[in-house]
Amino acid sequence: MECLRRCLRRDVVATVVMHAVVIGSFSLTSASQPEANNLSAIGVQRGNSVEVQISGARVGDARELLFYSPGLSASNITKVDANNIKATITAAPDAKTDLHGFRVITESGTSNMRLFGVSALPSVAETEPNSEFAQAQAIPKNSTIEGVVLNEDVDYFAVELEAGERLNVELEGLRHSYMNDFFDPYVAVYDANRFEITANDDSVFLQQDCLCSMVAPAKGRYIIEVRESSFGGNERARYRLHVGDFPRPVAILPAGGPPGQPLTATCIDLLGNQWTETFEMPAESPTKIHSVWSTQGDKVAPSPNRVRVRAMPNVLETEPNSDYNAIPTSHPVPVAFNGILETESDRDYWVFEAKKDQQLDIQVFARLPLRSQVDSVLQIFKVGGGGLAGNDDNGNPDSYLSFKVPEDGKYAVCVSDHLGRGGKHFVYRVEVSVAEAEIGTTVNELERYVSQTVNVPKGARMAIETNMVRKNVGGEARIQAPDLPEKTNHTDGLVAADQGTIQLIFRADADAPSTSKLVDLKGTLTVNPELTLVGHLNQRTQLIRGQNNVDVWGRYDDRLAVTVVEAAPFDIEIVQPQVPIVRDGSLVLTINAKRNPGFDKPINVRLLTAPPGIGYSAITIPGDQSTIQMNLTANGGAAIRTWPILVLATTDIGNGPITIASEFVQLEVADSLFNFKFTKTMAEQGKPVDVLVGVEMKRPAEGTIEVEILGLPPGTASPTPKLSLAPDAKQLVFPVNIPAETRAGNYKTIVCRGTVTSDKGIITQVNGNAEVQIDVPVAPPAAVAAAPAPMPAPAPDAPKEKPLTRLEQLRKEKGKQ
Repeated sequence: MECLRRCLRRDVVATVVMHAVVIGSFSLTSASQPEANNLSAIGVQRGNSVEVQISGARVGDARELLFYSPGLSASNITKVDANNIKATITAAPDAKTDLHGFRVITESGTSNMRLFGVSALPSVAETEPNSEFAQAQAIPKNSTIEGVVLNEDVDYFAVELEAGERLNVELEGLRHSYMNDFFDPYVAVYDANRFEITANDDSVFLQQDCLCSMVAPAKGRYIIEVRESSFGGNERARYRLHVGDFPRPVAILPAGGPPGQPLTATCIDLLGNQWTETFEMPAESPTKIHSVWSTQGDKVAPSPNRVRVRAMPNVLETEPNSDYNAIPTSHPVPVAFNGILETESDRDYWVFEAKKDQQLDIQVFARLPLRSQVDSVLQIFKVGGGGLAGNDDNGNPDSYLSFKVPEDGKYAVCVSDHLGRGGKHFVYRVEVSVAEAEIGTTVNELERYVSQTVNVPKGARMAIETNMVRKNVGGEARIQAPDLPEKTNHTDGLVAADQGTIQLIFRADADAPSTSKLVDLKGTLTVNPELTLVGHLNQRTQLIRGQNNVDVWGRYDDRLAVTVVEAAPFDIEIVQPQVPIVRDGSLVLTINAKRNPGFDKPINVRLLTAPPGIGYSAITIPGDQSTIQMNLTANGGAAIRTWPILVLATTDIGNGPITIASEFVQLEVADSLFNFKFTKTMAEQGKPVDVLVGVEMKRPAEGTIEVEILGLPPGTASPTPKLSLAPDAKQLVFPVNIPAETRAGNYKTIVCRGTVTSDKGIITQVNGNAEVQIDVPVAPPAAVAAAPAPMPAPAPDAPKEKPLTRLEQLRKEKGKQ
């Protein structure tokens, strides 16, 4: 299943990138949904209520808070103004101590997700002045502090401890932040003399929030410091600080177990202390991940540990296990190995038995979902032989290998830390299993970085893109959304065997009640009459983005928010095209808006999904018009089939935008109709020339067939740029006039546009790259004059005397003497 989860994560990333390209000029702003930006309180003790003011944008017409987990409810929702509301949030006595996701549901839409904490400890409000060590605010042990860190603010709290008494300090801060405006907290604990006992900036276990554990060395007063790590802060830097002797394991061993069976495990805290607890495991867990809470007496951990739920036997580490050739015990597949990298440079080996050609999934679980400090490195060895495969990170800090067994025998799994670290809580789990067929679903973001919700206007429609992710299986599948809000439905979610993404239209009756629900996108795939695979939604919500929009903190949910909202003041439809769009061709879609009386605002229109190879530009219907045309183009590789397409139409209704979807129309994408053949044309300035174009019709076509020449060199023109094509024609001749002032050169801009016009519409195709060479005319040769009589040859010069060398000159002078 974890392999499938990685596929789902990659699928989300790919589709986000795709939409960044497809949207083009159509602008979806970050304010396209109601926004819940700030909460006056971020948590409550279970069994109690708290009034919360939620501030943001366009939340004034809120009607409910939609919680993603049981145990929380909201009442007394009142409007402060258009951008602020107040609500009373109540936590049931049995509500889980955790961060609970929720959204604000308004009459016009669904807000971003925020988190609300539930604790088992009584709440204490931070009270100023407490910004000096000597002015530390006294708090009772086993309490939850609700505070805020302003710019350069430092909050101090004092607690009295007995010698040997345990103190755990767990902070929720960064996880309550919103998008790019996040709070990076720091916590330290001092004795009365300001000697630091422990401190923490980022805890892997708490997703970069803070966790400190200590045992009081003596009876006395201990001071807890809370601040922003770089001394920043603002009025939104709120935190909840859990202080007490509650149990706080950071590791559980074994880190998982079979479904429906009690899991007896060793809990390990930050100091290395260990104790045994038994946890109930669910009979079913679609995600194969389960949250458990450590409990000692009436005290419970402020947040859960997460374990795996998998029907395979657990094997616990037995030392020594640092030499795979010396390990006497081997285990059949499937098996889960559970261990601890206790020392630096520790390497743990486990031996399993496998058969030739078995395809195995070998997955390490540490950072995800256990939140262990182990940054795993996975290696596979043949017992009695050498290394066969390895992996460090596979899309996340954990390791994974898809391993095909080369021969029958024993094999060893090796787990180590990438940086060679170790410790008493460096727990990991390795699951070795035969690769299984699995499916799951995801939903694409319409607006980048904003997790998708479905807001269905009464009497209209909304649509989303959803994906069927298959692993080790193929075939036709179906996606369904069971248990929708009353009087809503959706289109058939059939996913063809060669498809992964489909569009799903949600409809609401005109009299549908204003309700909201969390629904699964359930996938099914029938492998054979005896086996039907079932998969569920896995939706990522980014809660905090870092530099360059890196996903710093977020969560996965298995349900999608579907809300019935107020009716839109218009409807939208596409006129069904009666002719196909062909490769290298274009097609005009006619789009009609049905406006309510008095509604005259512009409507932005875009396709939800453009079929592969189809391009378009988003358009806007002016306020005084109700019909517009959208031009589609098909490249030479457009996927040939009939595709369902729809448009999304968005307008401003005064308190923000509202979007509706059209119904489907069918767009047929066909192979190209014309095959144009071009030859190079040689021409001269000031002289006409014929451009010859070979034409082949790939298949018969009904209607008037014409071919038009386009892209002629500047200044040139054809007296007959459009010619009719007879059924038996193989070539067309386009005369082109070339003025004398036309610039000489080589032109490769000429294309031909073929059209087939019938009462059903126009089929258009454009192909080109014809070449015309325009040269300067060659000047005629000049007249040749008669050759003059030859001049008499001059007399030859007298031979020159050979120059004498110096030695020869001396000899000559001596002879004269």
